[in-house]
Formats: sequence, C-alpha cells, structure tokens
Amino acid sequence: MAFFSVLLSLLLEQIKPLGRLSVVYAARKSLADFAARNFDAGERRHGLAAWFIAVLLPALVALLVYWGALRVNVLLAFAWNVVVLYFTLGFRQFSHYFTDISDALSHGDVPGARAILKQWKALDTVEMSADDVTQQTIEHALVAAQRYVLGVFFWFLLPLGPAGAVLYRMSEYTAGKWSASGSDASPWLRDFACKAFHVLDWLPARLTAAGYAVVGNFEEAVDMWRNYARLWPDSNTGAMLASAAGAVGIRLGATAQKASVEPGEQGWASAIDVELQGPGLAPEMPGDSPTPAHLRSVVGLVWRSVLLWMLLLAVVTITMWVS
Repeated sequence: MAFFSVLLSLLLEQIKPLGRLSVVYAARKSLADFAARNFDAGERRHGLAAWFIAVLLPALVALLVYWGALRVNVLLAFAWNVVVLYFTLGFRQFSHYFTDISDALSHGDVPGARAILKQWKALDTVEMSADDVTQQTIEHALVAAQRYVLGVFFWFLLPLGPAGAVLYRMSEYTAGKWSASGSDASPWLRDFACKAFHVLDWLPARLTAAGYAVVGNFEEAVDMWRNYARLWPDSNTGAMLASAAGAVGIRLGATAQKASVEPGEQGWASAIDVELQGPGLAPEMPGDSPTPAHLRSVVGLVWRSVLLWMLLLAVVTITMWVS
C-alpha cells in the first residue's frame, strides 16, 4: 500500500499542485504560532511543550486517523495516506522557482533570474553573475528536494506511516520558523527545534547522499562526500550537497559559509552542528563551475534518485505479496 500511496500522491501533485496559500499551510502556521505564544515561556520545559504541541500533536492525530481508517476499511486508510502525502510530499511545492530561474537563464535573462532567486530565498542577488545564480539555485533546490520529497519519503515508509511524514515536515517547518530573524521564540526553543530536526534528518540525508552516488558518478560522489561535506555548517546538508556535486561533476559551496534566512526554510542550518574544516580539506571543491546547462543534470539526478527508492519499494512490495 505504501508504494501506491507515494505513486498516486506524486501524480496528483503534478496534476494539481498545492498552492502556497492553502488552508493546510495556514493551519500549520497557526498551530506553530499558538504553541509558541501559549507554551514558550523561556524555560526548558516550556519550549519542550511548545515543540510537542506544534510537531508531535499533528503527527499523533495523523496516526490515530490512520489506525481508525484501517479498522474500518483498508481503502479508507489508503486514501488517508494519499491525502497526507499530497500535503507533505511533492516537487511542485518549490519547483516553480527552479523552473522559472532555469527558463530565465536559458533565455539570457540574468536580471530576471536574480529577481526570482531573491523572491525565493530572500538573498542579495544584485551582484550575482549567471554562474552565481546557477550555483545558488542548484544548492537550494537540492536541499528543498530533501525537505519536500526524499526526507518525507523515508519517514512515511517507517511503521509510523502518515504520522512519520507529518512529523518530519512539521519539525522542519518549526525549526525554520522559530529560528528565523524576527522570531519571538526563546533561545531554548530555537535550539531544541533545530536539533530535533537535525536528528530526524540525519539518516534520510545520508540515504539521499548514497542515492545520489548510486545514480550518478559513484566514485566522485563518495570522494566529495568524504572530503568536502564539512564545508557546510550543517553536516546533513553537507553530505547531500557534496555527494550531489560529485555525482554530477560540478563545484558547489555557495551556501557553505552562510545560510539564507527565510521563515520555514533552511536559514536555521548554521545554528546547529557547526563543524570546523579539517586540515586535509581544500577551501574550495574541485569540479566544473555550474552553468545553466547543469540545471537539467541536477533535475535528472534527483528524479533518478526518487526512481531508485521507488524501485526498491516496489521490489519489497512484490516480495511481500509473493511471500
């Protein structure tokens, strides 16, 4: 059932993308605001309570609904899986920015590409060249693919099912929201939310990095992962981006020293898991400087990785049916 749930949700998301102003997104924001406003009083136990309300409560609701649906009818549980995945998993939740930037660069419209990137990630893009915009776009798109697709995929396949998908997405969202500039969250809540998501994303990020190595240039991906992942302050992000860079044969690192700050996104990465660069590491990755032509290569890499995990899931599903 898991295979067909993921497949159908991806197809539905391609046909009918979820709007950024959807009721579900509004409810997510309201719940996070309610938890921080009413439970975060600055002490450890208060921050923990706020995180539990904003993250674990919706995950628990998703699990209880799934169990109830499963007791009534397996098709009802399948439908609930698809609904949850539709709102938590999908390329179209971020890919329109990537596509618009790619189209602008392919037509030589560098100012237009800068404007779209600024709208997406709130970056200062005034002095960026076409190659700079390309590198920033690739790195942010790879991280978004992990947050919106591959990480959700992993947590959904665990016994928690739809609750795992909700847990991962809400943890990512609250970590970004409470650590963004201007947030009223207490330091303890910010720190705990970031560390909690880092733990939840630790294994999925490394499975994603391994997937990129399998479907790309394996030797280069492993080499980059081993030697250059520490260029990024967040080891999860570093593992993914370094492996992807080696798999495609390009040089990344635009977001290595400084992460952008945007509510609900990856701007909080620099707040956790800071690792100093080892003595044997070069300050800059080897490889070709990314050009607009590499954008398609990166898209192909991500899609091949998704297909790899879908294939493995299909094999497991068929094996269970046969046995």
